[in-house]
Amino acid sequence: MRTTTMLMTAAAFFCTIAACDGPKEKAGAAKDEAAANASGVPYQGDGPAERAGRAADRVDRAAAKALDSRADALEDQGRAIEAQADAEADKLEQQAESIRDAAKAKAKKLNQQAESLKSSS
Repeated sequence: MRTTTMLMTAAAFFCTIAACDGPKEKAGAAKDEAAANASGVPYQGDGPAERAGRAADRVDRAAAKALDSRADALEDQGRAIEAQADAEADKLEQQAESIRDAAKAKAKKLNQQAESLKSSS
């Protein structure tokens, strides 16, 4: 899960660096080109719909990045809870072992007392 998140983040990063067009930017460019062609003007690129699409794509990427960050934080929180539970379980196991050892020692002492009483009679 974490590897997938890192791969998605890396892909978004490289896409941003390479200035690749997002889906909304491409749709805006097509809309701008169609409008330019309809009015008989050659399309120069970077029209208003394309710029709006580019901004929307940036918003989408930022939202996806925020979701990835939140998911990573939740995964980290889950790992921390598991580690804490493991530590507490280890401590309880040590306490249980200590209680068992004390009970065995007490039982041994009582058995010795019982043997002593039996042999004295």
